[in-house]
Parts: sequence; C-alpha cells; structure tokens
Amino acid sequence: MEITIQHQIEKTFHTFDVNDPDKLTDEEVRMICWDMNVVAIFENTRTVNP
Repeated sequence: MEITIQHQIEKTFHTFDVNDPDKLTDEEVRMICWDMNVVAIFENTRTVNP
C-alpha cells in the first residue's frame, strides 16, 4: 500500500510503499525518516521514532 507524508517544515510531499499504513514497522519508520531526513514522523496523531 502507498502512503504520502508531508514534511511539516519544508511542506514537500513524500510517497512510500508500506505494508499497513496504520501500523508502520520499525524498518519502515527508519526508511521513511532516512529518506525525509527527519528524526521522527507523526502517524495518525502519534509520534513514531526510529
């Protein structure tokens, strides 16, 4: 499944392939953070750290 995340500061959009958008795996979170150059992402109102 594909998700699109907007960078909170840069306002750019990033698209990623994930298994379940509601339950990101640790590996998916690390990949997303690495690709977006961030240390945490916000997923459905909760903070997810790699």
